[in-house]
Amino acid sequence: MTYGGFAKTYVCKDKYALHMPAGLDLAAAAPLLCAGITVYSPLRHWQAGPGKTVGILGIGGLGHVAIKIAKAMGAEVVVYTTSQAKMMDAKRLGADAAVHSSDTAQMQQFAGKVDLLIDTVSAKHDINLYLNQLAIDGALVLVGLPPEALEVGAFNVVKGRRSFAGSNIGGIGETQEMLDFCAKHKITADIELINADEVNEAFERLAKGDVKYRFVVDMKTLS
Repeated sequence: MTYGGFAKTYVCKDKYALHMPAGLDLAAAAPLLCAGITVYSPLRHWQAGPGKTVGILGIGGLGHVAIKIAKAMGAEVVVYTTSQAKMMDAKRLGADAAVHSSDTAQMQQFAGKVDLLIDTVSAKHDINLYLNQLAIDGALVLVGLPPEALEVGAFNVVKGRRSFAGSNIGGIGETQEMLDFCAKHKITADIELINADEVNEAFERLAKGDVKYRFVVDMKTLS
């Protein structure tokens, strides 16, 4: 019997257990078990690294970790956002460039130059704008979960032999690999550590997008 993510003890089979490398702050590393593996898996699968331009769409709970990991892999990292404030934060997180998605001139600067674009947006958006950022044989990989269907123009994928793909978390072995990679490169999530009695307030702030970039509940504060 388990009691959810806030249980004080948890029993599982050893093949499902992960080793948290020494040196990682536990609170800041906790979101890596969700956001970290969600973005690490496609970055690794599509071979992000030196000589590749990787785009990250959205700077939130997933996107901010994706920026750090893609940069640590050696890729040139371009961030796409509709938030002016987050554009300024992109460089702090490790991005080489930040693009305001509503600015046609800025979008044109990287059109046809992005090898891999990780889409972390979980709201309806025009996917075609970003497909047109892809280079020949480029791939746009959806890891966000918009509740509505996304319309894809046929010409936006057949031109340049582009791919529109998806990825959903990863296996235990790859998750351990991700944790070891993050420990080596000193990567953790940007978090706000909150007390258990602040959860409702955190949900309200989350709905407003008022978090940079993950809330983590301090288990010591549970009554």
